[in-house]
Order: sequence, then C-alpha cells, then structure tokens
Amino acid sequence: MSKDLISTDEYIKIKKRRKRIKKIAILFVFLISILVTLCLKIPYFNIESIEVQGNVNISKEEIKNISTIKIGNNIFYANKKNAIENILLNPYIEEVKITKKLPNKLQIYIKEREALFYNKVEKDFFIISKNGCLLEKRKDIQNMKLINLQGFEFNQSKIGNPIKAKDERSVKILNDFGVLLKNNSSDIVFTELDLRNLLDIRIYCKDISVKIGTSDQLEKKLNTAINILKRDELKKAKKGYVDVSYIGNPVFYIEK
Repeated sequence: MSKDLISTDEYIKIKKRRKRIKKIAILFVFLISILVTLCLKIPYFNIESIEVQGNVNISKEEIKNISTIKIGNNIFYANKKNAIENILLNPYIEEVKITKKLPNKLQIYIKEREALFYNKVEKDFFIISKNGCLLEKRKDIQNMKLINLQGFEFNQSKIGNPIKAKDERSVKILNDFGVLLKNNSSDIVFTELDLRNLLDIRIYCKDISVKIGTSDQLEKKLNTAINILKRDELKKAKKGYVDVSYIGNPVFYIEK
C-alpha cells in the first residue's frame, strides 16, 4: 500500500513539473513573439545607411536602386535573396553578397565582370567580358581600351549571356585568352583577337600580326610573342608578323 502512495506522489510531482515546464515554454514563446514584434516595429532597426563596395562601372546609386532595399526599411524585413537576384540582373554584375549589420546598416559587396573585348555590328558596339559574356550594346567605345574580337555569332547573342559561337571550343579559348590578356603587365597593347579559324589563331598588336596557330601551349606562345614585340625593331615597325605557331625558334618579319 505504501508503495502505491509513493508511486502516486511521484506521478503528481512529475505532472506538476511538466505543467511548470509547459508554462515556462509558453511564456518564453510569448516573450520571443513580443521581442520579434518590437524588432519589426520600432525605428531603432530601420535602415539608416546602405554601403556599396566593389563597384567600378556601375554607380552605387544604381546598385541601391535595383536592390529595391530603401533607407527607412526595417532591417529584418529586407529580403536579401530578392535583392541579390535583382542586382544580378545587371550583366556587369558577376557576384553579390549582402550583409546586415545590426541595428541599422546594410552592406552590399559586388564583383563586376570586366569589359575586355568588342565587336562592331552595323552601328552598334557589342561589349564583351574577359570570359565571353555579352555585357551591353552601345554607340561608342571612346576611352574604353578594348580588343576587337572576331569569330563569334554576335547578332545571335543575348545581353547577359555568353556570346554564341559555331564551335564551342571558341568560348573556352576566349576564356583562356581573357585571363592571359588581363594579366599582361607589359607595355605591349593588343588590338585584335581573331578566332575565326581555330587552327590559325591570330592576335594583333596594331598592324603586327602574331600567328598563334592552335591553342596548344597558349600561355607560352603569348609570352614568347610579347618578348619579341618588346624588341626595338618591332616597336618601330608599322607592319609585319611574328610566328610562334610551331615548336622551335619563332620567327618575325617586318615590312619595309
């Protein structure tokens, strides 16, 4: 009999403990709800500043506008996913990261695509990134220092997408050239890249044609060509060619 009483007492204690835990849990949820409501309502968490970092071609104001996040918006209401998607609609933007700095600051970090190439189709200049993305069409390219690109289906290409090519290898080769040309720290300036024939690739330094041949050992060929173009007789030349397309000693010819 005493065992039954002990068992009953323990049961009552357990039941009371569970009720107490339940009340505490309900109170905790209630307090959290109040806290969340306050965070969403009080001006303390309204955005006071939006910082933009990493932009070069696109203005800070344009990035802020297309993000659709405004000064005065509650920082907890600010939808980062939508803002990132909106910003990425601009072809010049490659990557976006948005950070909320409590209580009232927003930071937008972007990485832009770099314009490197162009091609003129009728009256429009097609501006292309180093990795082959069509960035925009414009009427002039003054002061942009771009390289004329040949060998792609520009009219069939859409802004924000990779340019179209008859041969898919062309896009890969263009990417390789893009990296090498952006890393070119010499004073040699290339003016045109011709990928119309992938067995006879050519790149031009003004009217000096550099015969690359195939894309095999591209970095080695381009470095060899740059070292030759640095020679005084080549710098003074108005027209000629440098041939680095084959294994062996490269040759060059200057028209007189």
